[in-house]
Formats: sequence, C-alpha cells, structure tokens
Amino acid sequence: MATRPSSLQTQRAAVRLREVSDRLRAMQSSVAVAVAALRSQNADIDEDVARLLVRTVSDPLQDQIDSIKSVLRLLAHSTRDKH
Repeated sequence: MATRPSSLQTQRAAVRLREVSDRLRAMQSSVAVAVAALRSQNADIDEDVARLLVRTVSDPLQDQIDSIKSVLRLLAHSTRDKH
C-alpha cells in the first residue's frame, strides 16, 4: 500500500512544479518569437534568433529537466521514508 508524502514535502513539490510551469510558459513565448522571425526569413536577425533560442530555450530546458528530476527524487525519497 502506497503512502502519501508529508504535507511539507507535497508543498515543496507543488512549488517546484509551479516554477517549472512558469518557466515553460516563458520558453514558449520565446519560441513563438523565433518562429515568427524564421517564418519571415529575415536573414539579418538569424544570429540573434539563434542566441535567443540558446539563452531562453536550450539552457532553460536543461534547467527544467534538472528541476523535474529533483522533484521526482524528493517524491521518491518521501515515499521510501514512509515505508
């Protein structure tokens, strides 16, 4: 029978997941800007778009992957402690 995480652990997980959600929304906006620029084929800003994608999508995506793994470890640890 599975046990539930403590209230504090659940709150921590919820805070982290909200942070992930907020950052993913910000990344989505950046991608929309890049897509619009690429669709217009404005070669003068291609390097700027590439830089934008690296700073606001690639790097933050890795940060979010790390955050998700951290939340999963927190929840897994919480579950093990209850058994």
